[in-house]
Amino acid sequence: MTRQEVSGLRCALLATMCWACNYPVSRYMLGDSNIQTDEWYLSYLRLIFAVIVLLPFTLRGGDWQKFQVNWKTDWKMFLFLSCCSICESVIAFVALKYTTAARASLMANTAPVFTLLISLLFARERAGVKKIIGMALGLLGIFLASLSRGNDIFAAGSSTLSGDILALVSGIFWSLFTVFGGDVSSRYSGLFCAVVFRASGLVLMLPVLWYFDSVITFDMPLRIWAGTLFLGIFSGGIAVSLWSYAQKCVRPGALGSFGYLSALCATTFSMIFLKEQLTLSFAAAFFAVTGGMFLMIKNR
Repeated sequence: MTRQEVSGLRCALLATMCWACNYPVSRYMLGDSNIQTDEWYLSYLRLIFAVIVLLPFTLRGGDWQKFQVNWKTDWKMFLFLSCCSICESVIAFVALKYTTAARASLMANTAPVFTLLISLLFARERAGVKKIIGMALGLLGIFLASLSRGNDIFAAGSSTLSGDILALVSGIFWSLFTVFGGDVSSRYSGLFCAVVFRASGLVLMLPVLWYFDSVITFDMPLRIWAGTLFLGIFSGGIAVSLWSYAQKCVRPGALGSFGYLSALCATTFSMIFLKEQLTLSFAAAFFAVTGGMFLMIKNR
């Protein structure tokens, strides 16, 4: 293994740890019903902080010149991918108001299952035996997870089905982003795409804020400010920069395996900091989903 590959793996590890923290941090921000929070406004603040962090990294290079030349052919795909990216990010965040961190992480990480289904539907990928088995395991994991109830310091054994469904939908949007984002990502750098997607999200989110009567305010508890800054600066900005560098140094198959680590870390953090208790059915669901991911990614 070369020094560059080792450096890329370190960056991928740091990015994965940041993204794994998204779930318990978001749950800590939104889970307490005694604290009034506007999850849509907080999502918008996250995008602002992420754009501020990422934009300076994209000012150098020829991506902006490429886009000026090719915008007539690329703008539709950029708009579609921006919608998918923002929907995935915002819906996953909102889901943490209604479900636990471990459950949301598990549901969102079923994205490889839907990625394969969409790829098969649009004839972008062939189905091998391992892929079919992995997809079946992932679907089985979703079913098993739906049988159990969430139990952390906020849920107390209540139903979390609505949040589970939202997290699952966020995974579907990420699958759409994964399947159809290859052409654009092959022509532009990952950082440039991330900035365009998030900057577009600032515009796309405006009708959502209007629909939910979100009010711009800076009078928020310290825990809300701290969580929003972390999600925007570290997870939305620095982690994306680290991952973009890792993509240049490490094989895609190796990077795909970090999805297992993300789900495991999110579950572990939730158990430690939010006192989440794992039921037998949820544990079985976790191993089914991660096992299915392993089969599908290994075979790619």
